Amino acid sequence: MDTRAYRLTSLKQTDVFEVDFPDVLEVKATLLEAATESMNEHNPPKMTAKSLERVAADIRNADWVEKLKRSGFEPEKKTVWVLEGILYYLSHSQALQVLKTIADKCSLAHTVLLGDFMNKPSTTMSSSLFHFYSDWPDDLLPSLGFSDVKLSQIGDPDAHFGLMDDQLNLFNKLRGLPRSAQIHPDDGTPCCRLYLVQASGLPNETNI
Repeated sequence: MDTRAYRLTSLKQTDVFEVDFPDVLEVKATLLEAATESMNEHNPPKMTAKSLERVAADIRNADWVEKLKRSGFEPEKKTVWVLEGILYYLSHSQALQVLKTIADKCSLAHTVLLGDFMNKPSTTMSSSLFHFYSDWPDDLLPSLGFSDVKLSQIGDPDAHFGLMDDQLNLFNKLRGLPRSAQIHPDDGTPCCRLYLVQASGLPNETNI
């Protein structure tokens, strides 16, 4: 349900591709149409991106990149990939395959990945829904082919969002513990962390 293509003026020179299940894309299109009709006819929502293509595909399947290409995506152009609220719903093998597919694009063009990663204790919140996790995504991503990785936790200065002033907030309590801690020493609860990660790579960069 993201609306970046309608909100961010920084995308005015950017082609946006949205990849999702066909029924999700259909619902989103219906909601946007309803929002347009409900607004003043002299002030309808305008797309701020250069272009927007909705691609019906399942990233768990091997053909999703081909479907992107058929929709106009050019792998040789620099690309920002946003994996927001999705990786932890995939199996480990599926998530690693998606990440590796994106990492391989670093050999073709400047590639940036923006994503969120759960640590292992976070998957206990719903073992039927959450599967993939990484306690150390800043180690995982270079092993897949990214050359530069920046990691933040919610509550860090660059991921504060003006909402974390209470030092007793769950995220602030966790930030004071080593990332290796799985159980909170004060109350015995799992240390559920959500990492916000930016990874990138350029052609001709070597990762060892």
